[in-house]
Amino acid sequence: MSNVCLTPKETSEALIESAQKKVAMTVKKRYIMSIMAGLYISLGAQGFMVTYDNLFIRAAVFPVGLMLIVLVGGELFTGNCLMTFALLQKKITFKDYMSSLLQVLIGNLIGALVAVGFLYFGGIYNNPAMAETVVNIANSKLSLSFTEALFKGILCNVLVSLGVWFATTSKDTTGKILGCWFPIMLFVLCGYEHVVANMFYLPMAMIVDSAITISEVVLDNFIPVAIGNFIGGGILVPIMYYRVYYK
Repeated sequence: MSNVCLTPKETSEALIESAQKKVAMTVKKRYIMSIMAGLYISLGAQGFMVTYDNLFIRAAVFPVGLMLIVLVGGELFTGNCLMTFALLQKKITFKDYMSSLLQVLIGNLIGALVAVGFLYFGGIYNNPAMAETVVNIANSKLSLSFTEALFKGILCNVLVSLGVWFATTSKDTTGKILGCWFPIMLFVLCGYEHVVANMFYLPMAMIVDSAITISEVVLDNFIPVAIGNFIGGGILVPIMYYRVYYK
């Protein structure tokens, strides 16, 4: 074992141990941690909004959300998809696995809506340019077909889950920050779809523009993107590396 970082096999074992701790949490603690994670991702998304005119800067700012979760604490649906490692090793039950993921997803939504409320009532979106930008982002996301949203969700969470993997590999703060930054920056730069970030953008756009309805937000974006995120981070990455390291 290196003093600087874990090997890939050691990292997968650390992810399994982490999953066991995650399912052992009380429901109350899990909701608090997931609400905070939804809030942190939304704060990163707001940074994305403020720097929207510069593609690289907005991609560079957004990863702050995952950095806060990794270093301060939080339960994020997309990162927790890596709990599949523990499920495949029979270290956790399918019931605990699914109930934990669903509770975290609900908590992330609550946290994102809290951020929407803070920013809206804080007057941030009284700025016409900011309001126009969030509506344009929402319309772009809602114009995706189910298949497009699904596959952009898959690509997104391949990178997000690997960002969590990178952060787990490192044993120091700097390494964890850089581990979060590179994969998350790349997914934002490429325009992939992250369900928790969208839980911030789309509700905010709904408040600003009443033409955007909750049914289209849920059916045209949240559902396909969440499924895609799960496939990318909960099936592709952990199953492939489970085959590599445990078979």
